[in-house]
Amino acid sequence: MKKTLYIILIIFSSNLNAQDNNIAPDFNGVSTELFATYQFNHQPGNGLTIPFYGFGIYPRYNFLAQNNYLSLAVGSPFNGGFDFVASNAGSIIQYFIDLPAELTLNFGERATTGADYYIGGYVGGGFGYNYAVYSDSFGFKAKSSSFGPMVSAGVRYKYMGRPVGIRVSYTVGYLNNFKEDPCNCLTYENGTIPKVLNLSFAYGVQ
Repeated sequence: MKKTLYIILIIFSSNLNAQDNNIAPDFNGVSTELFATYQFNHQPGNGLTIPFYGFGIYPRYNFLAQNNYLSLAVGSPFNGGFDFVASNAGSIIQYFIDLPAELTLNFGERATTGADYYIGGYVGGGFGYNYAVYSDSFGFKAKSSSFGPMVSAGVRYKYMGRPVGIRVSYTVGYLNNFKEDPCNCLTYENGTIPKVLNLSFAYGVQ
């Protein structure tokens, strides 16, 4: 009788372990990258494309991942920067804030919290808000506030055990603060819609 009970306990324990092993691992979770960003900000009306430098952070939540190499994620890759240059020739003050919200399809390295590959990347889209100001001591000032659709793409690869990569995003600010000249006698050959291109070097910290 004791021998029979012992055998039943062994079989029951084996079944429990088998069930545990069949449970799919949870690849969902938060990933975070730090940015060093170079922004090209096309100001409407004057036809100028003004460069901005800044830093950022990109928290991302992987909410749909059935395996460790592919996921859907939502995130907000925030960038901002402030620059002041002064010399005998004059001074320049410029700053910007870039705040998008996006949905991305991620693959390979850092696609999920459990991914461990040498290379990966993502493509995505969403909406972005950008505010940028450029002012110099010669009296020129350009200010842009805009909101509109955004597309993005990036690549990642593992370097010395950490994911690093390049990110590109492009925003078209259909909703903006630009006001055309009231006389209606000016032709804006470069358009009246702000356009923002971000090039970022990314470093994965989580």
